[in-house]
Amino acid sequence: MLESFDANIERALRDYEVPGLAVGVTVDGHVVYAKGFGYRDLESCMPVTEETLFAIGSCTKAFTTFVMGTLVDEGLLHWDASVIDVLPEFRLWDQYATTNLTIRDLLTHRSGMPRHEFFWYNSKMSKKEMLRRIRYLQPSLEIRERYQYGNLMYFLAGLAMEEASERSWEELVKERIFLPLEMKHTNFSIEETKNQNNYAFPYLEKNDQLKKMPFRNLSLIGPAGAINSNVIDMLSWLQLQLSGGLWRGQLLISPVTLQEIQAPQVIIPGVPETNESLLYAYAMGWGVLSYRGHYFVSHDGVSDGFTSVVGLLPSENIGVVILANKNMTSLPRYLSLEIIDRLLALTTIEWMQGGLENIRKNKESAKECKIQDSLSRKQGTNPSHHLEDYAGVYENQGYGKLAIEVIDDKLQVTYNDLIFILEHWHYDVFRVAKEMQDMIVSFEGAKFTFCNNPLGDIGELRVPFEPCADDIHFVRRPIERLSTVAHLKKFTGIYEVYGYTVEIVVRDNTLMALIPGQPHYELIPSGNNEFTVKSMMGSTVRFVLNKEGQVEEALLIHPYGAFSAFPRNPR
Repeated sequence: MLESFDANIERALRDYEVPGLAVGVTVDGHVVYAKGFGYRDLESCMPVTEETLFAIGSCTKAFTTFVMGTLVDEGLLHWDASVIDVLPEFRLWDQYATTNLTIRDLLTHRSGMPRHEFFWYNSKMSKKEMLRRIRYLQPSLEIRERYQYGNLMYFLAGLAMEEASERSWEELVKERIFLPLEMKHTNFSIEETKNQNNYAFPYLEKNDQLKKMPFRNLSLIGPAGAINSNVIDMLSWLQLQLSGGLWRGQLLISPVTLQEIQAPQVIIPGVPETNESLLYAYAMGWGVLSYRGHYFVSHDGVSDGFTSVVGLLPSENIGVVILANKNMTSLPRYLSLEIIDRLLALTTIEWMQGGLENIRKNKESAKECKIQDSLSRKQGTNPSHHLEDYAGVYENQGYGKLAIEVIDDKLQVTYNDLIFILEHWHYDVFRVAKEMQDMIVSFEGAKFTFCNNPLGDIGELRVPFEPCADDIHFVRRPIERLSTVAHLKKFTGIYEVYGYTVEIVVRDNTLMALIPGQPHYELIPSGNNEFTVKSMMGSTVRFVLNKEGQVEEALLIHPYGAFSAFPRNPR
């Protein structure tokens, strides 16, 4: 049925401007189709074959849930076990979610947490640090309120597997899937991929031009999307899924557990766009729906410069895998549907032609959004400060540090080694005018909002890193030289204000204000001789020095007024 399909695929490559892809099909336990098309390296005209390696992105998630299922079979984990019982250090923003979130919740995207992709994307933080910081990420929904896709919970699932088994996630997947299935080329990293001879380079479309983009290291969130594979290896994986977990006489997972992994767990909200695809739901590492009356289990994968689709029709014993080396192309999805239609001898639907029309509409919509965005700009405004006053290091407890410099009369942002050039938009809002690197999703046009503190200085930066939650608030950090013990000791001593005494001391490299009968107040450097009071919003302390550099007065400023405190024994 697919003998004459090659020409359709070649034409689709040109129409969708995809450098290359590989297609694999298994029916009744036999490989009936495995071919490569186009180029794995466009510039060198190196062809794609059925053994060419591609990043499979989120198609990795099914590998994670499969191995999780084997641990459930062994009694090492349970689907409905509380995450905190497995990972005692685990915390979320919300105490109720922290206590009640289960392994099943992690795998079905119902934690209430949005994507927060910029939190981990291109970051060099350790897994331990990432686990610690997750508690500071704002949710957008209540736990189990509804489905909300993301990658962070699969990171946590991987940690839970490691804790329960005392093996790394990579070791577990390799031992329980790659080795028994003889998936000899499949791996977990860019380095392993590049050690092989036949791998595809990543591409994206930018300004209507195809360009090669850098490989992206995804090892930090490996369980969510780090696997690289080819269609030959992936066909073995699909055959295992379709066989109920049986592989060459060996049962790798119980059929009941595998069936639960592939069964609907949570409804995906939304109205179907067509009558052909109905009742969208998410299982565990798989999406499920009714496709033209057939139970269809599938997942898409997207990573920098690559797009993939895997699909199963369990009742018909059919599996399809399509791997492409273009960023976020819809071709694999539409191509997989046309292949399934042929295999099931269904009336032809021109899915790929319809996909091209959707691309055209999306481009028109993007242009209209840019026009509307430009109309929202307030004309004739200026920043409230000189550019140099916006420079500095800003920090968020979850997202970490973000640095801003003035280079060539423009603000340059560095975050997780990603660099953005800002241009003034209006008032104290600046817009990302240029990205200095290619990314899976462009951040151009995003608005950075700077905020003044009560003293009129830039004290905070708000960045829309997560569209489903509030802007991420980054607090400006003091200049490091202002935090040295030698500098802080200049301000120590006993001060008097309206008959009360305030003792200023240095403890653990931090300036503290001690007032009898009150909590100890931490003073955070905000300027040469200025400090913000950490636990009192809007309150600051400004020390006035004489010509000899000695404190003459401490000015206490808060929203309700200002008071002067004087050293008891001026030096």
